[in-house]
Amino acid sequence: MILEDILTTIPKLTTREQLLLLEALSRALRTELETPTPHGSAERLLGIIPMASDVTDEEVDRIRVEALLEKHS
Repeated sequence: MILEDILTTIPKLTTREQLLLLEALSRALRTELETPTPHGSAERLLGIIPMASDVTDEEVDRIRVEALLEKHS
């Protein structure tokens, strides 16, 4: 069934059938949203800091503190 068919069929359903459909959609969405993504936050942050050379832990800490100070100033 394609989306247009579903959208035209929904008003023809009984209230009980519409509630069952709503519950099924809710379960499907919840399952999809609760499934952990294969990438953690570190992978999502890759590329946010330009890396001309290796950055030391101290430089990362400095960048993080500067960003926090800027955010909360």
